Amino acid sequence: MLEQNEWITQYGYLAVMVGPLIEGDGLAILAGVAARHGYLNIFLTILMTAIGAMISDQFLFFLGRRYGDPVLKKFHRHQHRIERARQMIQRYPSLWVIGTRFAYGFRTIGPIIIGTSGIPARRFVPLNIIGAFLWASIMVSIGYGVGEFVQRLFSTQSHAGLWLVAIAAALLAIVTVWLIRRRRHA
Repeated sequence: MLEQNEWITQYGYLAVMVGPLIEGDGLAILAGVAARHGYLNIFLTILMTAIGAMISDQFLFFLGRRYGDPVLKKFHRHQHRIERARQMIQRYPSLWVIGTRFAYGFRTIGPIIIGTSGIPARRFVPLNIIGAFLWASIMVSIGYGVGEFVQRLFSTQSHAGLWLVAIAAALLAIVTVWLIRRRRHA
């Protein structure tokens, strides 16, 4: 049976490549922590995270090119936001392609909207590569930077894990209540 550290070493790069398809920020930051502690190579971690982000955005972009309008029409309540995003993409295409990866809540639908906006693939691809590497470098570096703090916290505090779980649960509850209230008011 593999130990936790062996799992990270064997499957960590695959996980960070698949991570952007699911939930990229958290996994990229955790990969940075793993790199800080020597389980992963930082440069390979950034590379694999960026590749996963590029593949994800490329897929969604081409999905938007092919099926974007019918898919986006299903979001009746958000049509004005979608149209506003399209207008902004037309005005600032480079900024939007690079910045979409950083826009929490817009990460999945953003490349789809960009795909429907008429931006040519030959322009999207290099900008997507720049955005993916920029995002991967920042997120993994954040994890790398806080990795030392996390290790010190867990090595000196016997109940630090319980406190972290309690804080995470409280934050999750607060965010859930806030989202429910926001939907009711909308």
